[in-house]
Amino acid sequence: MKKKFSFISLPINVSLLVLFNLSFVSNGYAQTSADSHQSKPLINLASEVKPETTVKKVADKVSEKAMSSDGHGNKETHKKPHKKTHWSYQGDERPAYWGDLADEYATCKTGKNQSPINLNHRGSVGTTGLSGFDVFYRDTTLKIQNNGHSVQVNYSNGSYILINQQRYDLLQFHFHTPSEHQLNGVNYPMEMHLVHKNAQGDLAVIGILFQEGQTNHTLQRIISHAPKQKGKEKLYSNVKINPNLLFPMEKKFYKYSGSLTTPPCSQGVYWMVFKQPIEASALQLRKMLQIMGENNRPVQKHFARSILKSWQDGTDTSNTGMYEFY
Repeated sequence: MKKKFSFISLPINVSLLVLFNLSFVSNGYAQTSADSHQSKPLINLASEVKPETTVKKVADKVSEKAMSSDGHGNKETHKKPHKKTHWSYQGDERPAYWGDLADEYATCKTGKNQSPINLNHRGSVGTTGLSGFDVFYRDTTLKIQNNGHSVQVNYSNGSYILINQQRYDLLQFHFHTPSEHQLNGVNYPMEMHLVHKNAQGDLAVIGILFQEGQTNHTLQRIISHAPKQKGKEKLYSNVKINPNLLFPMEKKFYKYSGSLTTPPCSQGVYWMVFKQPIEASALQLRKMLQIMGENNRPVQKHFARSILKSWQDGTDTSNTGMYEFY
């Protein structure tokens, strides 16, 4: 069952820092938006698992023959396929050294728009009155993996957000313990990132912080099925998941232009981090830490960036404190 609720919205141009305001939409608008995007996705972003090859030995023999001669009696060598440089959160491959591990990771060291950052309330610019974006997430079969860096839920095609009527498909969401972003200089026990991508390849990521509190039943479903073995994806056909159950009740958030928080630290990522954390029990947070270990990148410098927030201090938000579902 697909659920849609109203959010914030603005033209998705990550090179411009334009803020938007959380706002409700009418049922009529919601129906129009949904109908106009139900028929065909802009791009098929369904997660795929590459099948194991059954002809590896044959391929190896062919490769050996190809290396033995170039057809003129001369020995010829062939370069091996490029292998991604390993990185980690500990030791000599920890975040402080990412930019030196490989040329393709240089942005981790030289980039001026890196993530995560400290989201400081007093240092952020408040704005109201701009249009919002809509979220259309559907229940989907749980596809979960431990990729060696995080617990990640891969999402099937069909869930998306609309920003200025442009569709960004939900690819996956994953977790970091402790949080990567800070609020007013404080790290929270955990953070969830929901990664979206449009047809042009632009990324929009929603960040949600966790604090210690009541048991979170949606999170427990993830914990109970998270693989202990790294590199494995598991499919549970009888388990459904929908991340809209993990959104905070209050709609205030920070917005800025940043980067991926893992190598290659590519920039131009449109970040939206909610001000209000959601709750999970101490036991749940400890369990996620046990599964993943500490996997947060330290906060990065702001440089010339402005951090924007979806509200103005002193404004009345009494009528905008809850999401409206359709």
